[in-house]
Amino acid sequence: MLPQTPPLAPKVAGPLPISPRFFRRVSNRERVLVGMDVDGTPNSVTGIQTVRLNRLGDYVFAIAAPVVSVVPGPGTQSQPGQRTNQILWQGFSPGRRVLSSRADLRIDDSAPFLPVKTHLESRAGRTTVVIENITGVEASSYTGNVEPTSLAQVLGRIRSAIKRNVSAEGLNVELRGRQTPIEMMVAAPLRVTGVVDAGAGPRRFSGLLDGIRRPSLRVTVPGTDRPAVTFTVRTAAVPDNVTADQTARTRLAGTIGLELTYARERQYDQFLASPDTTGHSSTTYVYATARRPTAATPVESSGSSDNMIGWIALAVLLAAGLPVAAVVWARS
Repeated sequence: MLPQTPPLAPKVAGPLPISPRFFRRVSNRERVLVGMDVDGTPNSVTGIQTVRLNRLGDYVFAIAAPVVSVVPGPGTQSQPGQRTNQILWQGFSPGRRVLSSRADLRIDDSAPFLPVKTHLESRAGRTTVVIENITGVEASSYTGNVEPTSLAQVLGRIRSAIKRNVSAEGLNVELRGRQTPIEMMVAAPLRVTGVVDAGAGPRRFSGLLDGIRRPSLRVTVPGTDRPAVTFTVRTAAVPDNVTADQTARTRLAGTIGLELTYARERQYDQFLASPDTTGHSSTTYVYATARRPTAATPVESSGSSDNMIGWIALAVLLAAGLPVAAVVWARS
């Protein structure tokens, strides 16, 4: 089993007043902006999420997130609402609808789940920036005598899901005899690209961090002054080392490793949860040295707020069979 986070999953303020409605296989794209102190410590996390609906119908759903504040994101065709630890969406899609929000997140509840961490080392008149893939976890697995046909079918489903960027389903294999539990290390492979500027000119870098064999990269620049660091992190292709000439046990281990690695990667492609966790999703993380922001007062709403009134009104309209397009946020 893998950890449940990410996606971020703070405790929410109770269930929604009406049942969620959304479309399967929606497209989810995210950009997570991470501000860093000069020593690499995160000082701010902002999530920009764009959900694309491609079908006709009503939608009602909430995204769990440790939200301080939320505003409309670029290109949105609807206004997001906010409740304690939730980003709220409601409305009507005429066949295509873009929902985008920009949310400032509580640093203590979001930074620990970022895919990399950064620190600086100074020695002999030089400074080294160290970027480490921290997605690695120990996962429970098993081994045994597997039925080859069922294993081949499962491997095919996993490869198809990876190609289409959706969750893999139908992954049961037939074992003959005893199943032996084992533990294995799993990490999301990451592509890191950026620049370090210590004043003597920028030094560009790029590297693939698989989180196991190569967990970190180091970029060294002259001088002991704290350099400005900017880089992006994206998930990389999942290595597939399963071949037909391997033994059945080796193919089983490779297939399980492939599935768990892909599942771990998909977790980081949904830093903020998608309304359809099985569908297409991608996330780009942008880290940059920045001043620590002034602490803001969290904007929270409760069951008696204007937002809640809007949700209750929506519930009445849905019960009456009226079009959701007529409903707007009380604060919009």
